Amino acid sequence: MLFWKELKKIVIGVPYFLFVVVAVFALYSQGALDFSKDKITKPEPNKDYGTKNEEIPEVIMPAALQSLFAEFKENNYKTYPIGFFKNVKLDKDEQRKIAEIISKITGNDINEIYSLQNFSESDGDISFDMEINTDIQSNKNGDFVISADKGEDKESLRGRTISLSVRDNISYSEFKELMQRADNILGGGSEYAAEALISYGSVPVSYEEALQRYQLAKNNDKITRGYARLFSDYAAVMVSSILPVFIAVIMSMKDKSAKMSELIYIRKESGIRIVSVRFIAIITAVMIPLIILSYISNISVWNMYQGIKLDYLAPLKYDFGWILPSAMIVTAIGMCLTELTNTPIAIAICGLWWFVDINLGIKSVAASCSLFRLSPRHNAAGNSYFRTQDFIDNFPRLFNNRLFFIGLSILFVIVTVIIYEAKRKGKLNGDNKIKRAFASIRHSKGEFKA
Repeated sequence: MLFWKELKKIVIGVPYFLFVVVAVFALYSQGALDFSKDKITKPEPNKDYGTKNEEIPEVIMPAALQSLFAEFKENNYKTYPIGFFKNVKLDKDEQRKIAEIISKITGNDINEIYSLQNFSESDGDISFDMEINTDIQSNKNGDFVISADKGEDKESLRGRTISLSVRDNISYSEFKELMQRADNILGGGSEYAAEALISYGSVPVSYEEALQRYQLAKNNDKITRGYARLFSDYAAVMVSSILPVFIAVIMSMKDKSAKMSELIYIRKESGIRIVSVRFIAIITAVMIPLIILSYISNISVWNMYQGIKLDYLAPLKYDFGWILPSAMIVTAIGMCLTELTNTPIAIAICGLWWFVDINLGIKSVAASCSLFRLSPRHNAAGNSYFRTQDFIDNFPRLFNNRLFFIGLSILFVIVTVIIYEAKRKGKLNGDNKIKRAFASIRHSKGEFKA
């Protein structure tokens, strides 16, 4: 009976209506409610199957060098320190440090490299920009060679050409250390960070690999699991990792503003029952529309795979295994902090956590399932054949992540019960303490006047 009362109180309110509207709009805007245009087909021989990133030093090193030199030349570096694009321009000392890094990678003289950047100079009353025309070529070994031909702004530099390439005796570990140093100079978030260098290891996908991907999507994912995974990625990031905290805080604050706290505290029900029932009611209210939307999303592709065995329970599995833990933790934090402080501070805390989480993970959307990730990422669109093998490889990490947040949310619920029971006994009644403080001040003033 108490559960249904709590659930009814949640779903008939304006906040819940707004929650559903925002959830639908967020998922629709990302195309997560209709995957009918993302049909996967069996690959045919002698076609283009796209590319993949692999950590192949002989591919990564020249490509990364080419990129670093091109940005050094223009003094225009692209970084994503917290997920958002940032255009970095370095001063002369920092540019010289980048030139030193390029020198150590190529073996060319640092002064020679430093002189290759575009810059403005003044000669008396005449000012000019020095331009450098670059050309990328390949030698017989397949390595990229960067040639820089200075323009004709100064007679002494006319027609001068310098070639830059990765020196033969540099190890990949040394190369990564130098590139990491460049990333540090740029303030972090660049493609030169050691863990990000794999983005330069772009190689073609072979027919055999494309066929294996398709077979995995068909036989292991039963097609529908892949689409459910794509939906869950969007739903966790845009809905369950942030929106439930608003419901949890609003429901708790509503009781306080309506002076329901006193009535609730004197109920015969135990604190653990009252708190856990509210927690379950909020989670139920959050998950019902998400389960419905997950099936709307999955049904959009069922007719495209006639004759193939599909997993019709796939959306439900991912709803509970992927989306639910994120909803649980932000709901539990919302209830706990609101009960403790009688303020909506949980919204700010969870909002900041969500913001940092999605932006720090923007460069690792392909597979980001570390233990403390609020919103695990594994989204590369339908044409990736759902990256089934990557999911299989990362499943233990994802499992530990989701289990960790389930356990953490239960811990926050227990803390909420402890706070609730303490308030019931008057031990954490902040309002009374404030009143007593003011009363003592007034009393002391009265004594002083007397």
